Amino acid sequence: MDYNKIEDAVFKKAMEFFKDNAVEFFGIDTKIVAPAETEIKNVDIKTNYTDYLFYTEDNNYLHFEFQTTDKKEDIKRFLYYDASLFYKDRRKIRTVVIYSADIDDAEICIDAGSINYKIEAFYMKNLNGDEKLEMLKNKIRNNEKLTSDDILTLSFIPLMSSKLSKSERTLEGIELANSIEDSEVKLKCLTLLYALFDKFGDQISKKRFKEVFSVTEIGKMIRDEGKAEILIKLLNKKFKKLSQEYEERIKNLPSEKIELMANDIFDLEKVEDLEKYF
Repeated sequence: MDYNKIEDAVFKKAMEFFKDNAVEFFGIDTKIVAPAETEIKNVDIKTNYTDYLFYTEDNNYLHFEFQTTDKKEDIKRFLYYDASLFYKDRRKIRTVVIYSADIDDAEICIDAGSINYKIEAFYMKNLNGDEKLEMLKNKIRNNEKLTSDDILTLSFIPLMSSKLSKSERTLEGIELANSIEDSEVKLKCLTLLYALFDKFGDQISKKRFKEVFSVTEIGKMIRDEGKAEILIKLLNKKFKKLSQEYEERIKNLPSEKIELMANDIFDLEKVEDLEKYF
């Protein structure tokens, strides 16, 4: 089987949809032409990953980060990413950071003497998640066709402002996505939720999401086709980079252990948690 054709399972599917629709959703005046490699190797061969990275029509980069916390070190990390990207191939980088509803005033500039660095902040607190959820419920209830903007809106509901807790609105988003009759649209919503879940999911919503996601096309693919290869790709995204030793050990696991690890993927907090499956 050609595993490249699976297109990196969840994350490639999510990135493709994000690529086609994110600039309009966030009001960015540019055109994305292709996804770019999110892995960054700096001069001393440490590896880091951006959230989303794309090539734009002017042959530069558009870099997205999603943040549910506001740590003073974050903007330094983004500067490091962008400096590494520029060092690698001398493209200009435009960085947009999407902040969840818990954050309303993040640091967006660094004056480092000879370096002046600035990001663009998009605050999800300015979007009323309750109103948008109700609008989507009505459209889905009436079997109206969801637009690309609707699909992104549903996927981002957990990050918007709401009278509900983050856990409650995440569960609402999951249940609403799961109620969509169009299987292709449902899959788009769930893959986008999956791709962002490590950023905002808690244990309760992760448990429910596992139940829903396990019966989707991609959940079945993890169980039935190329289990080890797909699982390794997902774990590489979650933990930034697996060692070669871990990859080999996973490939040698029996099928039932791989399925168990895939089912538990949201519960894994650090790469050492994999040890219990060996």
